[in-house]
Amino acid sequence: MKLKRAAFIFLIFIIILSFSLRVYSLIEPINEIDPIDIMVEIEPGMSGRAIANLLEEEGVIKSSTTFYLLLRLQNFNNLQAGYYRFSTSDSSLEIIDKLRRGDEENFNVTIPEGFTLAEILNRFEGLIIPEYEKELLREKINLEISKLDLEKNLESVEADPELIYPAEGIIVPTTYNFPMSYQEEDIAVSLINYFKNNRLPFLKEAAAESEYSAYEILIIASLIEKEGKIEEEKKTIASVIYNRLAEGMALQLDATVQYALIERRDKVLYSDLKVDSPYNTYQMNKLPPTPIASPGDPALKAAVNPAETDYFFYFAKEDGSHVFTKTYEEHLRKQRELSN
Repeated sequence: MKLKRAAFIFLIFIIILSFSLRVYSLIEPINEIDPIDIMVEIEPGMSGRAIANLLEEEGVIKSSTTFYLLLRLQNFNNLQAGYYRFSTSDSSLEIIDKLRRGDEENFNVTIPEGFTLAEILNRFEGLIIPEYEKELLREKINLEISKLDLEKNLESVEADPELIYPAEGIIVPTTYNFPMSYQEEDIAVSLINYFKNNRLPFLKEAAAESEYSAYEILIIASLIEKEGKIEEEKKTIASVIYNRLAEGMALQLDATVQYALIERRDKVLYSDLKVDSPYNTYQMNKLPPTPIASPGDPALKAAVNPAETDYFFYFAKEDGSHVFTKTYEEHLRKQRELSN
């Protein structure tokens, strides 16, 4: 009798051990020796069973049934949606932990200094994963701009619906990191919040000590950004802009004409100087109504702290540097000297 009981207990032990080893083999990584990464989108509202089935279909786990039972045992029913990068070297427990923490995949977008809003939108639309619709993103950005209330915060004039991009210049050039699950609205909120937290306080502080509003300083910074390729010259370019504004002179900046053109080109033609646009600073003696690009920090600092000069004119040389002069006669003479 004792022998039969011992045999029965041993059989039960073997069954439990076999079952445990089987379960262990199913929750272990699929391939630790030569692992590969697999991107999986967990959609909002997916059940634990649906997630388990998806992970098995994508080759992330061995058994959806075992994975789902493990979820139930650990009471992890509310897993977070998003785009995840899993490895075939991940165990089921590691996968569950990543889903529980919402440790989803992120992506970076770099906005260079001097990009226009159109170029920024194109950069987002050019992404393969995730996909963004340019016009929808523009709409969401403009919506967030309206909440920002530029008139109150930056003392800007009321946005003219005929302007090319009322939101131009607001997005700060930097590298942004976003979760892969972000939609157009989430992107817009993040971009404008970055401006509010990292640039708006600086602009308002600068305006408090200037005769120009915060928005005007942003416009001037954008002009400096597009006119000056060499950082060491930005403060001198700023001085020319402020000197001409103080004398009521037209700024006559090629960068504003390029912005006004429907088909923009690298070199402005003489005929372009007559284009009918509120951005054509050859045709008016004031600032354009909005920035013409997103200025970087050097251009913004130059707008706030320009060099003190008597310069009113400059022209660009072939290497991108500029020749600065005090009078128009000197300006013409320098141009003749360099052309000979």
